[in-house]
Amino acid sequence: MKKNISLYSILLFLIPAITLLICLQIHVIFYELNSIPFIDGKVSVSLIGRQEKTILIFRSGLFLYAVISILFYFNISNFLLSKKIKNKFKILGFLANLFLCIYLFALGKQDFYYEASRRISIIFFILIMYINHIYLVRVLNLLRSKIKIIYRRVFITIILLMTTLVVIGTPWVNPLFDYPDQLKNIVEWNLFLLTILFYIPIWHLFLNLRN
Repeated sequence: MKKNISLYSILLFLIPAITLLICLQIHVIFYELNSIPFIDGKVSVSLIGRQEKTILIFRSGLFLYAVISILFYFNISNFLLSKKIKNKFKILGFLANLFLCIYLFALGKQDFYYEASRRISIIFFILIMYINHIYLVRVLNLLRSKIKIIYRRVFITIILLMTTLVVIGTPWVNPLFDYPDQLKNIVEWNLFLLTILFYIPIWHLFLNLRN
């Protein structure tokens, strides 16, 4: 079970990172994009994913990410249950990725219904994943004797950075608020980066976890 968790963790970083990198490079080549979106916010994650030359790659990569994410949370849940630690990771993991799949299904469609679906589903995906990360750190603290302090410090740093971005990006949830597009894009890119970076220490932790 620990090997599965470790494998799923590294895939949850690599698959979306490679998918976004490929889509970004396609934009550089075919759409003459000159941008580092993590810094300048010239393009959104959604924009690079919904173009004709990228939408299939983007959808395929993130659908695969969603499937592996569900497997990850089911395995994490079972591992914790084996340690007599009750948890809600199965339902939370399923819900987060259900919203991600709704977002991917609506991606590229221009009807108001699809635009609203994309906005609502990506908000809930980000929110639930943020909760999942905090919840996982809290639950792992129950295994304090098995987890080195360096892991806890890395987790806390990532959570603090995510919290900062969530606070900055919260006004965007209100559709009546005139939120700057470039700032929204910067928050979006960096929040997603932190979301997947979180799985690297998880990968290393379970790779080396004893019993």
